[in-house]
Amino acid sequence: MSKPAQERNENDRLNFIAHMSQYFPPQLVFSDESAYDRRTLSRRFGWNFRGRRACKPTFFVRGKRYTIEGGLCLNGLLAYMIQEGPMNSNDYNYFIEHILVIIILYIYLLLII
Repeated sequence: MSKPAQERNENDRLNFIAHMSQYFPPQLVFSDESAYDRRTLSRRFGWNFRGRRACKPTFFVRGKRYTIEGGLCLNGLLAYMIQEGPMNSNDYNYFIEHILVIIILYIYLLLII
């Protein structure tokens, strides 16, 4: 059974597909953000024998938190930025304008020379 979202607009979907079809896959770059602290890799759920509670020692204090922003393309990771603490819109804009765009222009210049 298919469950399309009620908010889905078929005209908007078709317009988006038509707009994106003008680009080739190597021209697309996607941005992704992630975060890490000492608790990131800890599990919140577990299994144990019946009548026994699952228990795993873990860090109580999270310590420093790092935010990782990456630019992904067809060939993998294109550029990244790591900073301590959360990332706001100014930090994201800096990543796009001063890191990602510069690397994309550099690669483009290498390809046409």
